[in-house]
Amino acid sequence: MKASQDTVADIERQLAVFGTNFDGDVLAATRALYRPLLDLSPVGEEQKDQVYGPHERHRLDVYRPVGQSRATVVYVHGGGFVAGDKNGDGVYYRNIGCWLARQGFTAVLPNYRLAPSHGWPAGTQDLQSVLQWVHQDRQASGDATPLVLWGQSAGASHVASWLFDDVARGAPPAVAVDGVLLMSGLYRAEAPLPAGPKAYFGDDPSLYPQRSPITHVRTLGALPVWLAVAELDPAWIAEHTYLLAAALTRANGKSPPFLFSRAHNHVSTVQSLGSPQQDVGNEVLRFLSSIVER
Repeated sequence: MKASQDTVADIERQLAVFGTNFDGDVLAATRALYRPLLDLSPVGEEQKDQVYGPHERHRLDVYRPVGQSRATVVYVHGGGFVAGDKNGDGVYYRNIGCWLARQGFTAVLPNYRLAPSHGWPAGTQDLQSVLQWVHQDRQASGDATPLVLWGQSAGASHVASWLFDDVARGAPPAVAVDGVLLMSGLYRAEAPLPAGPKAYFGDDPSLYPQRSPITHVRTLGALPVWLAVAELDPAWIAEHTYLLAAALTRANGKSPPFLFSRAHNHVSTVQSLGSPQQDVGNEVLRFLSSIVER
């Protein structure tokens, strides 16, 4: 126990040194920090590169637990709208698939088309196709357990657009979901945008409001939407989560569930899953368990 506590304390000290800066160097350094600590032990079954559409990025990985699945969780990775991969190096984000499967959940991790070649609303449309694939797979196996959507960073933006924006989605929702997790996403496009978001949302600021998920927020009834922000998120990113929390509170008449991840940076929240630093994982499991037990 002492060794684990020391490891977590050392991680927090190193993340504090990175501070709220976030760029390619911080991403690489954060990955290097967790890589030797992650549990990537085999799970019940791993199905790699399942095809859900015609593009080369239309591939998804499925991680199934040993025994009965408690629920299916679709995790949509980030990458600034121009990068990212479901499993680019055998570690990230395989760590999330393995971690979820060890907790008894079926995990689905898709890739999606990226800007600048594929701008708005390609990510949202791809998520719709992913969920069509998931729906068919669950029907074929007779799986009636809950279905949860989870997005981080740009992935959270795509999930939010799928949830709220009928135009971006391009069709009625492919399937009903039972819960949504949105971590450190971009929900309001506003000039001037950084290069990655600009490549996705386009060069015309007059189109940004209509392309922003927050514009389309509406009442969700009993659907739980869980928001999360990291203490060391860059301020301009963190602001989006607070704005979305306000919009959801107005639309639904109550505050959404909210997690403030102390001592974490923009990516350590998800890159820590499967490591000795279990604070974020425990909160995610608490939310998922609340969905299963409803």
